[in-house]
Amino acid sequence: MNGSALARFGVVATGIAVFAAVLTGCSPQPSPEPTSSASASTEPSATPTETAPAQVFTMPADCTDVLPGSIVKELAKESVTLLAGPGGKYGNELITDPTPEMTAGGISCYFGVDNADVSLLEIRWLISVVEIDSSTRDGIIADLQTQGLQQSTDEFGNDTFGAVGRSNGQKPATYNVVAPDSWISVISATGGSDVFAQAVVLATDIHAANYN
Repeated sequence: MNGSALARFGVVATGIAVFAAVLTGCSPQPSPEPTSSASASTEPSATPTETAPAQVFTMPADCTDVLPGSIVKELAKESVTLLAGPGGKYGNELITDPTPEMTAGGISCYFGVDNADVSLLEIRWLISVVEIDSSTRDGIIADLQTQGLQQSTDEFGNDTFGAVGRSNGQKPATYNVVAPDSWISVISATGGSDVFAQAVVLATDIHAANYN
């Protein structure tokens, strides 16, 4: 896999502008006192503790299902819509080079501001989702580790890999979440702590839309 976040924005010259040139017991009950009854008394059984059912990942059919509808509406208020990727306005026709996530069998979705001149499309977010398993997970993690990304865990105990980037240079914010059954990645057009925080929130939104 390509280790550079910027390399994920391979597009045709007359298509998507590559990011303006940048780029989560019960206690035992006491035995009852003996009674005069001839039958033996028994202890009441402990009530089993209920556990929350494990969430199950469902690979989205296309990019229209990657984010919750409410988030899509919020992005639309900033004129940010789904431009490229399966289900997007331009589909995959403007994408010349597959992203590592696409190569791994997933989908990559380009959200940004449309333009009558497709060479001037402004991409804001590149969001990718991949269904994985134990046979592919280790390789993905090893690749992300070689990129020097900061490693942590999210609220669900999944491995995360991110970089804050720089707001004043060609260094995008990037955030990856690698669960046992999915790989979610979010890359922004720009960097900085505020943008990175938005990327983390978007990854949580993607989780909400595709786990149940």
